[in-house]
Amino acid sequence: MLSSLAHLHSLGIVHRDLKPENVFLDENGNTKTADFGLSQKIASKSYLRSAGTAVYAPSEAHMQYKMMFASDIWVLAVIITEMLTGVHPYAGRTQLETIENIKKGKMVVPLPEYIQGELKEMLLNMLDLDADKRPTAKELLDTELMQFQAQIDKANENNEQKEIIEQLIQKNKEFESKVRNLEIEKDQEKRRLDKEKRRADQAEQAQQSSQQTFTSEKERQILIQLEFDKILGSIPNEKDMENITQSDWVQMKNELEKEERGTQLQTDQIRQKKILTCRRIIMKFITKDDDIEGRKQALNAGIADALLKIFSTYPLESITPSHVWAFFEIAFLYDHQISYDAFKNINFTGLVRLLDHPDIAVVHRSAVSIQNILVSGTNITSISSPHPYYQSLASCDGINKLFILFKKNLCKRSKDNAAICIGQLFRAKEIPDTEMRKEVIACLKAAVNDSDSWLKTNSKYRLRGLVQDAVNRAEIEKDGFKIPEDDD
Repeated sequence: MLSSLAHLHSLGIVHRDLKPENVFLDENGNTKTADFGLSQKIASKSYLRSAGTAVYAPSEAHMQYKMMFASDIWVLAVIITEMLTGVHPYAGRTQLETIENIKKGKMVVPLPEYIQGELKEMLLNMLDLDADKRPTAKELLDTELMQFQAQIDKANENNEQKEIIEQLIQKNKEFESKVRNLEIEKDQEKRRLDKEKRRADQAEQAQQSSQQTFTSEKERQILIQLEFDKILGSIPNEKDMENITQSDWVQMKNELEKEERGTQLQTDQIRQKKILTCRRIIMKFITKDDDIEGRKQALNAGIADALLKIFSTYPLESITPSHVWAFFEIAFLYDHQISYDAFKNINFTGLVRLLDHPDIAVVHRSAVSIQNILVSGTNITSISSPHPYYQSLASCDGINKLFILFKKNLCKRSKDNAAICIGQLFRAKEIPDTEMRKEVIACLKAAVNDSDSWLKTNSKYRLRGLVQDAVNRAEIEKDGFKIPEDDD
């Protein structure tokens, strides 16, 4: 502070508004003097008209309405004393009383005993009522005390320079690290954009394909009915379906896993037998939604695993609605614990692959099968925990594929089911993709007023899972939306 005043005074400038508010400390304890709005250069006369804050103005400012270099020295002493004691040395009960104390040179709180020697003498000289008797800034800097302080400052400066060099080296390392991280982020962003482009291209291609082949929900129902007619027609004499034993299930599993080799005719015959096996499974369960024991036997025999292998390895065009329908029937379990135990280690790759199938009946059954498996994980675990199947589906690009299916909008049921699946997967977890978050949540919000009671209920539950994340919550509660209660 003294150095800054010495510099100002050497230029013929009086600060005129020194006070604690205009003195700043940096992180290293160095002071900086600020606010030079009232500062003025002394020209021909030896003083300036008084200005600034009254309680930080010396007696000459109040008595003679003038300020000079010595006025800054007096204020500096007041600030230093206040910093050392925590009290303005002339503080009265009112501002007027403080000014009167300043005029008389009456220090309300004397300097404490711990301020002794040259420092005490220096402060008292700086506070002298007679401005002419106060030392100049240069004289103060030349005192033994300040010279000693200058040596300390110089030593500290050398240490600071070393620290600065070390900090620069460290910052350089950090900069290099940031550059590397930026390069990594740039590469990741490029990959993300490429992924979004691929997804958009896939959705567009799939949309074009679906528009060319399937134009309505009615056509989907017709295709399903045709497949059902095929099943009924292919098993005219199946009267023993009620009495399938565990060994029968194992035999059917072996049939599904049979290696396809030989001539084209032999290969076709093996594949046809597999389709007939799938149709037997469908006939076993198609009217028996509550046959949990029969489904447990099929699962224990490995039927689901055998079908999942077909879904993963067959050419897409060779996978028929019968294959997928058989899996759908086995995975349709009312008992969520049994379902979760059976599928907790499932590899979704095969089912996700079927979402790109050209046959809408296959796509529909695959998506519903995924949804049925997900719901067991949803109901068997805490609503406040991440979904147990999230990582399994994310690892095979299943979440992305479900959103592509959502975007295709093959039919209302297909779109709603995809939204329900995504809503389950992001339970208590942010949907990071902005487009996905906005569109899926908008779909679920609209569905809470749907006439379909299943869709209405499931949409509410999915929103309750999503709302636990702050980002999802902001999207859900847009425009004042509130998730309806169960009795609404």
